[in-house]
Amino acid sequence: MAINPMAFMAKVARRYGGLARIPIRGNYLYLASSPDIVRELLITHRQRYVKNTRYPQIQALLGRGLLLAEAEPWRRQRLITQPHFKAEPVEAQIPWMAETARRQLDRWQSYVRSRAVLDVEPEFATLAQKLSGQSLFGASFASVGALFCNAASAVKQCWPKAPTSVWGVLIPARRHMLPAFDNSLAALDQCVYKILAERRATDFQDCGMLQHLARSNRMEGQPFTERELRDQLLTLFFAGYETSATALCWIHYLLAQNTDVYLRLMAEVDAVLDGRVPTAESLNQLQYTAQVVQESLRLYSPIHSISRVALEENTLGAYRIPAGASVCVSVHAMHRLAEFWPDPEQFDPTRFDPDKCEVRHRFSYLPFAAGHRNCIGAGQAIVELKLIVALIAQRYRLRLVPGQRIEPAPGTTMYPRFGMKVMVDAKAGPT
Repeated sequence: MAINPMAFMAKVARRYGGLARIPIRGNYLYLASSPDIVRELLITHRQRYVKNTRYPQIQALLGRGLLLAEAEPWRRQRLITQPHFKAEPVEAQIPWMAETARRQLDRWQSYVRSRAVLDVEPEFATLAQKLSGQSLFGASFASVGALFCNAASAVKQCWPKAPTSVWGVLIPARRHMLPAFDNSLAALDQCVYKILAERRATDFQDCGMLQHLARSNRMEGQPFTERELRDQLLTLFFAGYETSATALCWIHYLLAQNTDVYLRLMAEVDAVLDGRVPTAESLNQLQYTAQVVQESLRLYSPIHSISRVALEENTLGAYRIPAGASVCVSVHAMHRLAEFWPDPEQFDPTRFDPDKCEVRHRFSYLPFAAGHRNCIGAGQAIVELKLIVALIAQRYRLRLVPGQRIEPAPGTTMYPRFGMKVMVDAKAGPT
């Protein structure tokens, strides 16, 4: 489990189903692998559980932002933040998002000419950071973006890594990494507080999500403190960019391995966009592209697990859950239940034809969690993924470098442990 928790939990889910009790170091972890039990956990009995915040680095980085807050502080933050992620505000951002992505993709021409290898993991991370940063801080993010993103990347580089072998499980975590994490987080905090001080001088004018947070809350007579703004901004930044960057890696990994799907996607992009920059209307017409994104999120969901802690003794699916117990939902395992996903390891975007979605259990597909604590940015994430996939498909075709080791690894997202190296080909006209 420590070496590859996704594969382990998928094996447990297949063998035991429903609810499994896994002994770990004198305690038990409860694994929910039934859509009905998951619904009980996340909806019916949600007030009897809180999010699992036992990971100290997560708490240090995100504080009491939207992801980790509970009860009334969470409700307050959710109500204030929600309007920014509705369809109309998200669609209004498509023009500048497309321009930002286009400038990043222009750089790939040098890889076409030189035939050099491109590792798309850091490339997609850089692009997703730019998009997340400008969405949060507004157009002026360009002036501080490099400093901010470098500080954010330094934090992630010091993040505890999952073990890759039995020896890695037995050897204690390297303690010399902890000061490096603390120092990089302090540098990121300094950058955030500097931005807040500078933007406050103009009352956060034209500052994207930051303007909305600061002004909306102040109008209600409960202005955010600097620390609360910091927690909320870092929560939305990391949650926004990491999931998108990782998803883009896995989408293109699957496309490169499935030529028929890749050709059909490119043909749809050519037919709908005809060389034009995507708009909200044209993105909505890219139905097969949306299905490719959805199926990729099924097989390689960046949010690979959801964890809750029981506040009191209760039952799930008629099984007793003691107070203080951790209950985990492995999204990776749920998306491989043959009852809902025939031939589950097969990459098949047609699983998301509308008629098939209508009859499938709502809680069998959880790329953005579910219930009242589902991912607030799910709609924006789908728009962003479709936009970038379409822009790449207009100009390039990515081919995996043979012989490399590509392996999903657990972290804050399920990322490719050794990166993902591709050759970039110029697309030769309409497909």
